Amino acid sequence: MNLSSAEISSRLVSDLRLGLPIILKNDLVNSIVIAIETLQEKRFCEIINIACEENIEIAITNRRAEVLKARLYNEKVTRLKIGKNVTIDFIKATADPAQDLNYPYKGPFNSVREGDSILAETAIDLCKKARLLPAALAVSISKESKNLLIRNQVSHASVKDLSKKSYHFELLSNLSSARLPISNKTEVELKVFRDLTELSEHYAIVFGDPYNSDNCITRIHSACFTGDLLGSKKCDCGEQFKEAISTMQKHEKGVLLYLNQEGRGIGLANKMRAYHLQNMGYDTVEANHRLGFEDDERDLAVAAQILKSLNLYKIKLMTNNPRKIELLSEHGIKVSKRIPLIVKANSKNKNYLHTKAAKSGHLL
Repeated sequence: MNLSSAEISSRLVSDLRLGLPIILKNDLVNSIVIAIETLQEKRFCEIINIACEENIEIAITNRRAEVLKARLYNEKVTRLKIGKNVTIDFIKATADPAQDLNYPYKGPFNSVREGDSILAETAIDLCKKARLLPAALAVSISKESKNLLIRNQVSHASVKDLSKKSYHFELLSNLSSARLPISNKTEVELKVFRDLTELSEHYAIVFGDPYNSDNCITRIHSACFTGDLLGSKKCDCGEQFKEAISTMQKHEKGVLLYLNQEGRGIGLANKMRAYHLQNMGYDTVEANHRLGFEDDERDLAVAAQILKSLNLYKIKLMTNNPRKIELLSEHGIKVSKRIPLIVKANSKNKNYLHTKAAKSGHLL
């Protein structure tokens, strides 16, 4: 049975979340890879025992490498060479900023300069899709070890099969839908979509009959458990969500996409790690970088696909973020007008909003 690229990616992501190793291979190298966040002592010892002595590496993003003062030789990732005598505590401290104070003097690190970094890049990409810390242990193994692990049902894939072009966002469009009443005597249609590669679901909340119409008022809202559900004052997400719904109710037409891209695409657990760092004095962008993430890890390809499935190719977008307009344009969605979505700041989120404007280009 031949699996699609999305199915292969989904299986690998699931295994990494569970703390299981996977095998990534290219034309020359076979590597056993495991996410550092879910790495356990027993599994770590098993992997080290079959490792080739000179080819044990930690793959981290350049953002995390900058925090660790490691040399950067690649545009996207940094490969740190380590020996068989390294401890699991050291490896986890390299990946997790929560351990930075416990292990303040971890370096100097030996960054790998030679060789192809595509395996490391793929490992990091899969960790991000699993909503784990973007760091992996990558160990080169012999062909014999690879074949033995495959016989023992370790998931495996060629990096060619996992190139972004080949497995980027395959959706089961309109998985299910139903009409339901909400506030202010409004009835909406809720459509559910599933992203196969990230094992997540996204929702389209449809007001009125916007199908096939140009310039439909649209809001692309990333899930925010703390703001949308708990009413957190630390961000402006909850207030923006309410304002978007109110606007569409007034116009009796519109589409609100609710994407499960918590924490600008890093997941709730990593968002809480970022909040912990913010409580220590880092701003929202600095916290992301210290974790190893970019300012914003979201990709609007999934939003564009949902809009196209609704036959919406030209929209009015409710956003303060010009980057969203650029990303949608890259995926074939034209934004005819930007509708500002300004909500009142409070004493708890004023610094957050200032950082979004100063460092992320939001128009506030």
